[in-house]
Amino acid sequence: MRILQCHNFYRLPGGEDQVFHDESWLLKTNGNDVQHYLRDNRDIDTMSRFELAKATIWNPQTISDLETQFLQVKPDIIHFHNTFPLISTSAYHTAKRFDIPIVQTLHNYRLMCPGATLFRNGKECQTCVGKTLAIPGIMHKCYRSDRKATALTATAIAIQRSIKKSFHLVDRFIALSQQSCRQFELAGIPAAKITVKPNFVRPDPGTNHQQGQHAVFVGRLTEEKGIRTLLDAWHPSIDNPIKTIPLRIIGQGPLTPLVKAAAIENPQISYLGQLKHPEVLKEVGQARLLVFPSIWPEPFGRSMIEAFATGTPVVASNTGAMMEIVTHGVNGMLFEPGNLNDLRAQVDLLFNDARLCANASRSAREAYEKRYTPKRNLDALLQIYGEVIESNMLNMEKDLV
Repeated sequence: MRILQCHNFYRLPGGEDQVFHDESWLLKTNGNDVQHYLRDNRDIDTMSRFELAKATIWNPQTISDLETQFLQVKPDIIHFHNTFPLISTSAYHTAKRFDIPIVQTLHNYRLMCPGATLFRNGKECQTCVGKTLAIPGIMHKCYRSDRKATALTATAIAIQRSIKKSFHLVDRFIALSQQSCRQFELAGIPAAKITVKPNFVRPDPGTNHQQGQHAVFVGRLTEEKGIRTLLDAWHPSIDNPIKTIPLRIIGQGPLTPLVKAAAIENPQISYLGQLKHPEVLKEVGQARLLVFPSIWPEPFGRSMIEAFATGTPVVASNTGAMMEIVTHGVNGMLFEPGNLNDLRAQVDLLFNDARLCANASRSAREAYEKRYTPKRNLDALLQIYGEVIESNMLNMEKDLV
């Protein structure tokens, strides 16, 4: 197949960027011709607010670039990851003019929430779901705590959904979990257009049979990731059952200063910063358990399946896709989101019960082999592409008749 993969990179590397790289690698190494159309949020620095507003809603540069690439590459299918803000959904309309079937992976909740997280003021928020214009999101400055930027984002989404009907042009959406699939259905995407396909881990890091003597966190250092709960859970108070367990934190983000300060004050906390992917897998594989304390309904949770691949069990909050990935008492433990004492109790139980931890380690690896290997992901991805291409060809034949 000739596949054009499109992605708008973020300023700080994250899970979506890694998934884009992984799927490109997966398709290329299995004999497919994979081409890319890429944009980068660092380009925003050279744009005025007015130029950015226009590009977010309808980007003529994207149209021109893709027209040229379509003529050169002649792709069988186009697969979008992140289009916000510089690709824009003008790309959908361009693809349809060339009769190219469209697949869109839904990595976040941007099409129903200006902040893309369904999270506000420390808790889950559904206020804007189902609304044509996300006025509550604008009022609460949900995108970068900037009302003008939020208004631009919300307006772009509204125009794309209601005026230009951009999302109706997508042939197949990929949701990363059943939970996020249900959420997108509530936002108005027909269930028949959504296929659930989780992410995968590559390379296979293998398991570390020597369980470590520390816990690890991997992810963006943001409010919705539950960083404050994590740091509070490791506070060296007298009655804290996990105060002597070393915790290593990997990542970067707005709360980096908070993490650095905690690492200075608490000798059990180590801040390792942003590491390269092979280093992350090594650190996770050497840990006794991974902590995933998110307080927003994550569509997935990449670091959890990376832990599973290494045979490291996970202690995760009981919300979003975490409930699907972690089976309580089997491959990890679940706790109430934001509940400090519950998090401590689950970490204490898994860390200090050798038999439970060993069984959870084996089950974690089994979950990886069953659901999150490159081979299983390739099969699912090619099936989606095949169905979409076949359906597009049938529709073209009907139009000719």
